[in-house]
Amino acid sequence: MSKIIGIMDVAVDGLQLSCGDDSTLEPGGFNRVARKGNRFAGYSEEVQESKLEVNVWIDATFNIAYFNTITASTITMTADTGQIWVINGGFCSAPPAIGQKDGKAKIVFMGPPADQVS
Repeated sequence: MSKIIGIMDVAVDGLQLSCGDDSTLEPGGFNRVARKGNRFAGYSEEVQESKLEVNVWIDATFNIAYFNTITASTITMTADTGQIWVINGGFCSAPPAIGQKDGKAKIVFMGPPADQVS
């Protein structure tokens, strides 16, 4: 029986983030767009950026200003199944949204398409 992803660790320039269990990676790549006129002609491609949404636990060490400075970082996501994805030149897309009810801050990273390195 195969193991299914259950834990994803996220690091920014080697700094491990304290994540919840609800991270989501859209690795990016190419979108294909149908091209047609009076008949189907084919398709063209456009680059789709990567997007990583992480919910980080808020404790006394949480510093929102740190995330606002992330503009050209190496963001690594490691799954407990062994896969590793890397976003080179990643950035924090907006100031984190902080949630009192669940004690987490939603961080959204974006960048060039992620590379699966393992």
